Amino acid sequence: MDELARPEKSLEREIRAYHWIRLLAELSGRFAGTDQEGEAARRVESWLRDLGFDEIGFASVASRARTGWAWAAHFVLAALGCALGGVAGAVLAGVAALSFRREAGGGAPLLSRLFPARDSQNVTARVGSIRPRRRVVLTAPLDAAPASELFAGRLAAFGASSRAGRPPRGLAALPTLLLDASAIVSAAAALGAEGTLALVARAVAGGLLAIGAIAAARWATASGSAGANDASGVAAMLSAAEQLAAQLPPDVELWCAATGAEHTGARGMHALLEAHPEWRAENTAFVNFAWVGGGALHYAISEGELARTHYDTSLLELARRVAASGSYGAVTPADLAFDTAARLAARRGPHVLSLVALEPDRLPRGFRARGDDPAQIDTELVVRAADFGSCVVSAYLRGDAEPLAYV
Repeated sequence: MDELARPEKSLEREIRAYHWIRLLAELSGRFAGTDQEGEAARRVESWLRDLGFDEIGFASVASRARTGWAWAAHFVLAALGCALGGVAGAVLAGVAALSFRREAGGGAPLLSRLFPARDSQNVTARVGSIRPRRRVVLTAPLDAAPASELFAGRLAAFGASSRAGRPPRGLAALPTLLLDASAIVSAAAALGAEGTLALVARAVAGGLLAIGAIAAARWATASGSAGANDASGVAAMLSAAEQLAAQLPPDVELWCAATGAEHTGARGMHALLEAHPEWRAENTAFVNFAWVGGGALHYAISEGELARTHYDTSLLELARRVAASGSYGAVTPADLAFDTAARLAARRGPHVLSLVALEPDRLPRGFRARGDDPAQIDTELVVRAADFGSCVVSAYLRGDAEPLAYV
C-alpha cells in the first residue's frame, strides 16, 4: 500500500475518478431501461477493458416500473376506496395498503406490474484464477434516480432520521402511514361508521391520497438527474478493481459488476446472483459501492425502508478493525434509511460490505436532486472508499476473518 499512498499516485487516481463520473453524469437520463443506461454500460465496459479486464459481458435485466409510478398506483387505488365507501371501498384501500407494504419492504410487486418496463442491463468483468477457490465481487449501481424536489428534501431527511435510538424507517414510512390510515377509515365506514366525522375523515384521506398520487406521478415522469453521486459508486468500484487486480492471489478470481435497475428494486443485483449459482456463499466476498461522492464515509450495519436487512457479516468486523487504524480517515458504521443492492447479497452469504457516504442529514449528497453534478463530488473520498474496501477485502483474503471470536 506504500505506492498507493504517494501523493502523485493518489492525484492521478482522483483525476481518473472524476473523468469517469463526468462522462456518466453527461447521461443525465440514464434511468433503468433507457438508451442512456445502455450507453453508460458501454462506457463502463470500455473502462474495464482499459484496466486490463478481457472477460467482459453484458446481460439483459428484467426491470420494474419507476418507484413514482408504483406509489401513484397505490395512492389512486386507496383514494378510490375512500371515495367508494362500503365493503368494496374497504377492500380497495386494504389491498393498496398491504400491497404497498409488500413492495416497499422488498417483496414482489403487485400493482406496479400494471406498468410496462423496458429491460435494463448489467455489465460484468472477470479476471484471475480459472479454477478459483475464492472470489471477490465488486458492485456498483449503473443507473441514476429521477430527480424530485419533493422526495429529495425535507421529506427524505425526515425519513432518514432515527428516533429513540431506533434505525430510520425511510421515506416509504410516510406513504405507508397514509395508506394504513385510509384503510382504517374505509374499514370503519364499511362497518357502519356514520356522521360528519366519518365523512370528513374519508374526504381528508382521499384528498391527501390524490395529492400524493399527483406528486408521485410527477416524480415518475421526471426528465433528468445528473446522477453524479450515483456514478461515484462506479468510479470507486473501478478504482478498487485496479488495485485488487494488481495483487490478486493465484487462487482468487475478481469480478466487477455495474448493475442496472438499482432504483427499481435492485433487479440488476438480483439477476447477477441468479446467473451465478456457483458462487458459494462461504467462499465469496461482496463489496458494494453506492453514493460515495461526498460527506462522511460509512459501512452499513443495516438498511432498508420498512423491512430492514442487517449486515451481521465477517467483513463488518474487518471493516471495524481497518477503520480503527485511522489509515483511511473517519469511517464509521451506519443504519441506512434506504435500500442498496448489497442487501440481496447479504441475504445470501456472510461476507458482504456495503459502503456509502452520508451528509449530516443521513442522506447521500445530491440525493434525488437535479443539481447532483460532478462539481459537487469529493474525488478524494471516492478514492478513499475504494482503498478502504480493497483493504478490507485483502484482509479477508489473508484469512484475517478467521480468529474474530478470539480478538
